[in-house]
Amino acid sequence: MLSGAGPGTKVVSVERDSERAHAVRDLFADQADLTVLSDDWAALMARGPFDLLVLDGGGGGKAPGATMVDPKLALKPFGALVIDDFTPLSSWPPIHAGQVDLARLHWLEHPELLATEVVLCPGMSTIVAVRRG
Repeated sequence: MLSGAGPGTKVVSVERDSERAHAVRDLFADQADLTVLSDDWAALMARGPFDLLVLDGGGGGKAPGATMVDPKLALKPFGALVIDDFTPLSSWPPIHAGQVDLARLHWLEHPELLATEVVLCPGMSTIVAVRRG
């Protein structure tokens, strides 16, 4: 993502594992527009709202019953949200591990978002959404 960002674009990443966060900081030490936080996903919210927010690893995006990211606070109007590592839909409502996939429904039916699921390969899909203006 960093390589695709335009000049002057600020990129912020958060990593729960402090050793991994430190390694990423070292790897990209020459990138002045990159900030790597060693914290929980919620630490990102103090840096928003964002034009693009990518949720990976489950934090704030896929854990049923967990505190979910609030798109109205996390995204600028018309800001994009990407949540990866879903299995492609095969029924409606979506089922995961034998139960209705409430996390996926949260994003696909969220009133603040226009969202769709994009199949990337036979076993993987991602949700791409845009915050309503």
